[in-house]
Amino acid sequence: MKLGYYPGWDKGFVRDYIEDLQADGQRKKAAVRLQTDLLKLEMCWPHAQMMNITVKHMPGHEPLRELIREFQGIAYRVFFCVMGQEIWVLHAIEKKKDKTPEGDLKLAYSRMPEVLSGQVRR
Repeated sequence: MKLGYYPGWDKGFVRDYIEDLQADGQRKKAAVRLQTDLLKLEMCWPHAQMMNITVKHMPGHEPLRELIREFQGIAYRVFFCVMGQEIWVLHAIEKKKDKTPEGDLKLAYSRMPEVLSGQVRR
């Protein structure tokens, strides 16, 4: 599998978000863990659970998926979809509550059709 970031494959919103986390001294370790999770996802999809990565389906928003990373009391979420041999990372958030904010879920879901229809390419 190959992993890319919406909207520009090598660059995108989630890649920028992770770089911002790296620049923040208190969140640098969270950024490293997210990068490691994404690397494992790329290497082991669809068997990510075997690599201790938590991924869940988003009911009603298929084929959107959510990678879950808990670190130091903060819940990090990375939304992605799979198209053929490509994993497209669409959106990422951090939150303190269990429920994913509806606006973030809708944003990730709204980006997915561009990827799945081939409008966004590597």
